[in-house]
Amino acid sequence: MENNLEPLKASFLTIMEFGQLMNRHLKDLATIDQALLTDQAYNTYLQQITGKLVIYEKGIAQVRKNAETEKISLANKARNKAIVAFSVALELYGLSDDPAEADASRILLILYKTFKNPTKLNYEAKSIAVDKLVIELENERYAGKVAFLNIGRYVARMKTYNQQFKTLFDGRMVTEASTVTYDMRTIRSEMLAVYNEFTAYILAMRNALKTPLFITSLALLNTARNYYADLLARRKTDKPQPPASDSENL
Repeated sequence: MENNLEPLKASFLTIMEFGQLMNRHLKDLATIDQALLTDQAYNTYLQQITGKLVIYEKGIAQVRKNAETEKISLANKARNKAIVAFSVALELYGLSDDPAEADASRILLILYKTFKNPTKLNYEAKSIAVDKLVIELENERYAGKVAFLNIGRYVARMKTYNQQFKTLFDGRMVTEASTVTYDMRTIRSEMLAVYNEFTAYILAMRNALKTPLFITSLALLNTARNYYADLLARRKTDKPQPPASDSENL
């Protein structure tokens, strides 16, 4: 019915979807004739939602930046594989029936083991360890043995993936140092509370006064809420959704 609020579990929307819903509401409500906007409480709620949405969208931008964390994790895994490939190659040559190959492998393994399994180190310590290992492998003392065993490509692989990791990691550190941190859970919770108060106010005033402002506002709110309610209804997930509080079911 027109004087009811369309049911919507707004807390079940994704971070992006909830932000889009707020944007949709503000754009739709902005089409109402300005001459009708004489209700102080109505205007105050709109101002509060608008202000919180500005902060919310900054938080969304931060969430996108945090996607770099996954890239860094993948880069670290690639670097670990390069380190393991190098150590396995050395161990295989250690089983060689050629005394010269076995001896070269033994000497290089002694060097490698002084770094105490670099794959177990934290990100930055690993970067330093791999840098030092590669420098040692490329110097005159060890370069000949690397060339003799024909494992230069494994050294180059470690060097390349270590540099790729450092580039990503250093970029993130610089970004985080100059970025304000946003608590998206708190920001969303606060905006949802104001939004629920606003929609409840619109519904109550629509039923009590039946004035054009509240009739139009409720119709616009319901159009957007119906769209997102249908979106949630169509969504298929493997995991059950968490229960929402009564205020979130408004």
